Parts: sequence; structure tokens; C-alpha cells
Amino acid sequence: MALSPLRARSLSGPRRRRSSPLPALIGVLALAGALAWGYNAFFGFNRKLKAAVAAARAGRYDEASSKIDALEAKKPGDARLADARGILAARQDRLDEAAKAYQAAEPQLKEGSAELHEEEGEFHLKGGNYKAAQLEYGHALALDKGSPKAAFGSAVCAHAQGQVAKAIELYQKALGTSPSMAEAKEGLRKAREARDRGVMYYLFDRNEQPLARIGISQDSLGLRSYPQGQYTAHIVGALSEKFGDSGLEKELKSLFPGIEVETTLDIRAQDAAQKALGWRKGAIVVLNPATGEILAAVSQPSFKPEDIDKHPGALRNNPNHPLLNRAFEGLYEPGSICKIITAAAALEANVDMSKIFPMRPDTAINIDGKIFRDWENHGKVRSLKEAMDVSSNIALAKVAFAMGPDLLFEYINRFGFNQNFDMGFDLKGLGHFSVPVATPRAPLHADNQFELAERACGLGVEYRITPLHAALLAATIANGGVMMKPKLIRSARNLAGQSLYEMKPEVQREIMKPETAEKIKQIMMDAVEGDRGIGKKARVGGIVVAGKTGTARTRGNSKDLDAWFICFAPADKPQYAIAVLGDREGTGMSVAAPIAGALIRDLIRY
Repeated sequence: MALSPLRARSLSGPRRRRSSPLPALIGVLALAGALAWGYNAFFGFNRKLKAAVAAARAGRYDEASSKIDALEAKKPGDARLADARGILAARQDRLDEAAKAYQAAEPQLKEGSAELHEEEGEFHLKGGNYKAAQLEYGHALALDKGSPKAAFGSAVCAHAQGQVAKAIELYQKALGTSPSMAEAKEGLRKAREARDRGVMYYLFDRNEQPLARIGISQDSLGLRSYPQGQYTAHIVGALSEKFGDSGLEKELKSLFPGIEVETTLDIRAQDAAQKALGWRKGAIVVLNPATGEILAAVSQPSFKPEDIDKHPGALRNNPNHPLLNRAFEGLYEPGSICKIITAAAALEANVDMSKIFPMRPDTAINIDGKIFRDWENHGKVRSLKEAMDVSSNIALAKVAFAMGPDLLFEYINRFGFNQNFDMGFDLKGLGHFSVPVATPRAPLHADNQFELAERACGLGVEYRITPLHAALLAATIANGGVMMKPKLIRSARNLAGQSLYEMKPEVQREIMKPETAEKIKQIMMDAVEGDRGIGKKARVGGIVVAGKTGTARTRGNSKDLDAWFICFAPADKPQYAIAVLGDREGTGMSVAAPIAGALIRDLIRY
């Protein structure tokens, strides 16, 4: 007999209830949710905090502030937010606010956050903001007392602000943790030397001879002084309440003494130029023709930078204008030194000299109803070379007439007239810094033949050149027709040893073919070494000098003459390109040429 289903179930024992998987699943999901929430809460917060700091570092200050505010609403009082606000405030140079934020954050932060502030310290250090850098490095040290990087950074900041004793202590702290840190050893050496001297040097010539320093001892704290005194005053400059700041002191005063700047000057060349010029009023510029580096730049009369505000009336009322940097900013009629431009243009254009020479130029001719004069009776002139030897005005005027005004004015401008010779330089992270240089000028055309004759001889009210530019004319011939950009700064570095600038030679312009420059060089050599050369007073025994005299009358009908001589030597392998200006001192052949010869004799000794 078949059993009923109910009976069959009862005979097999009680039925086991099957458990539902839903509660376990809910638990797993709840745990996963909790973990996910915790992960997002922790890592999401950190990610957003990093984004806020990144915005501050990128200069998006409003965005950074908004992000921090949003995080503050979720986690009020979190030390990491105070830390981020400190970074933001320091980036905006609100240092008091940043310091308060860091003080509030320090007790709760972990040592791992020190690295962030070491990076911030380096950023401010590279930007020359030593107070902000010092704040960041100090905060990093508070978070990690054993950090050699933070100790070194703090030492550099103290050193840059003249706090030498503190710097020594911090350099030693860095070396205590990291004995092989080379930059800390070098910083300690310099700091100890500064302490022993009582001054910090911050401006140098190319051979590390100091040009400027600042006192750090108790009795001289903050006082600037200048080891070369009046002999480099126009280059180094001065800080003056009565006349305004000048020179490199003006351009870099916000960074001094926290950076060390090496100029291209060579004090030996500077001394030689000063000695050669003596007490004459004028200027001398010496260049390396291959690189454009300024080895010497003398302007006379000069002044003592330390005393500039002690006797302001004497300086202000001095008719010789001792504060004027004649070498870079004085503008003078060039006279016959610009005949090399006329000759170069004619040679480049292959002007037929057989139609001009030989000739016997008169001492005066009538051009367009005006009298154009030569400076003496030259007799027979057989070639362009002889015309340059005796510096005949009328012969060079005839050359200009043969080639026409367009070509002459093209070459006048090729040689740099009506152009700014920018000697500025860029310091990494600090911006562009300039060196004032006057712009040489020349008319862009001639209205008549008389004006063309004047321009061919470097004459005219609107024709003006600086001694710096005059030296570049000579340097261009010495360098095969290539004019280099003039350079005054050789290198710069901060006290952490980081390079901020390294000079690299730059071409200003390729002005003429090398073969043309060679022909002009031969002409300039003959003007000094040849039988008829009027630059013979620049001769130096055993050295061949290539040069050109010039005499001008910058001040119209004044009887006072400006004396010029430009040259390079040795002519076969030029090391020096030189311009000598005697401001109202006489003629080029009698005053400027012998000055150049005396200078070359001294320079060759080096």
C-alpha cells in the first residue's frame, strides 16, 4: 500500500530548514561599504588636499583657498589643512600668516610632511625670497630635526641675510647628519671666512677679485663698501638717497648679498686702462673680440661710491659730470673712426677705386654751397689704404659719392647704429636684469651731397656713438666681420651653489664677408704701422697694432676736440679690442693713440 506524501516525510525524520544567504550578503556589502567609505574618506581627503597644494604652487591662489575651505568644512581643525594654508600664505608672501599656520600645525603633523616644506624652501630660495625660504626650512626642521637638507637650506637663508653666526651653526648641523654634504662644507667655509673678515663679498671680477662687500660685524652691519673704489664705480654703482641708485647695485640690490655675481671685468685690465687714461676726462673700453666680454670699462672723472651722499653739492654742480658713465652712456660724435664703415661698404660693393684714386685732395671743397674741409693738405693719395692712412675727409667723401647714400646708410645701420646694445641677463627664476647702455644714433638718410660727405667721415649733429660701441667697431674687424653682443656678467650663483646664469657668447650680427674684414684689418694695420699712418703713436714694440684715429667736435662750434682711437691687438691673433675717448682732450693722433699704445703694452704683459 502506497504511503501518502505526508506520511513519507514523517518517517524520514524532521525536515531541515534551509538558511537564506541574504543576511550574509548584506553583511558583506555593509563591510565593503564601510571599507570603501573609509578608503574614500582617507585617500579622497588626501587627494583633494594635494590638489589644493598643487593649485597654490601653480599660482592659482583663489582655487587653492576654495579647495581648502571645502575640506575644512568636512574636517574642521585638521592640522594638514593649517599646513596647506601656510603654504598658500607663504606663496603669496604673507609670511606672518604662514608662520602662525605652521605653529598651529606642527604639534600634530608627522615627520613625513617635512619633505614638502623642503621643496617649498628650495622654491623660495631659487626665487631670492630668503625670508620665505627660511620660514619653510625652519618648519621642515621642526617636523624633522635630523633633516640635513632643511638644516642646509636654513643655513643658506641665514647666510644670505648676513646672519653668519647662525649660518655657521646650521651648516654644522647639516654636516653633523650628513658629513659628506659638499655644498654644506663650501657654505661653512665661506661663512667662516666672512665672519673672520667681518664682511661678505658678493660682486667679483672674472678672477674672483672682490668688487663689492657688505659689513656683518656689529660696528659695520649692513654698510656697503667697494674694494676698487672709484676705479669701478660706474660699473658697480652705488646706493644713494640723494642721486638715486646706479650700476649693478641698482639692478641687483634686492638680491645682494644673497647671490654672488662674477663680472667679465679683469681688474688687471681695468687698472691698466685707468693708468693709461690718467687724469684725462674720457673713457676706455676693452673687449674680447671673439666673445664680446668687457674686460675693462673706465670712465673719468669718477666718484667714491661710499661717499656719494656725503658731498652731494660737489657732485651735482661739477661741470665734468663725474656720475656719468661715459663708457656706456656718453654719446659723442665719432669722427674718422667711422671711416672704417665707409671703407667696408665700398669694398663690399666693389666700388671701382681706379675712378677715384690716385687723387690730390684739396684742403677744402664746395659741396652744395657749403665748405667741406680736410684737416690738412695730404698731397697725393694713391689708394683707399692711403686715404685711410692719412684720414682724408675729402677722399672718403669721394668714395661715398661713388657708392651712393643707400649703401652707406645700410652699412652704418649694419654696424649697430640706431640699435640698442642690450647687455641684460636672465637669472633663473629671478627674471631679467638690465645694464643701462645709450643707443648710438645716426641719420637714416642724407638730404644732400654735403650731408653724405659728413656721414662718410662720421660727422654731423645727429651722428653719435658710445665708447662701448666704438670698441665693438674694432672688435668686428678683429673677429672677421662678425659683431658679438657685449657681455658684462660672466656668471651668477646663489649661496646654495646653484647656478643662476652662465655667460654664452652671442652673435649680434654678421656685418661683412671675412675677406672684406681682412682688407679693413690690413688698412687699419697700415694706419698704425705704415709710413704715412697717423696712428703711429699707438705702436708697441714687438706687437702689430691695427687701429684708426678720430677727431670730432661733439659740441658744435666749440674749439674743444674729442679724441678717438679704436684698435685691436695683436693684429694677427686679436686678444683685445679697444676704444679710447678723450672728452675735449684734443686730437685722436696726439692724445688717444698714445693712450692706446700705453694700454696695449700693459695688457700684453698679462
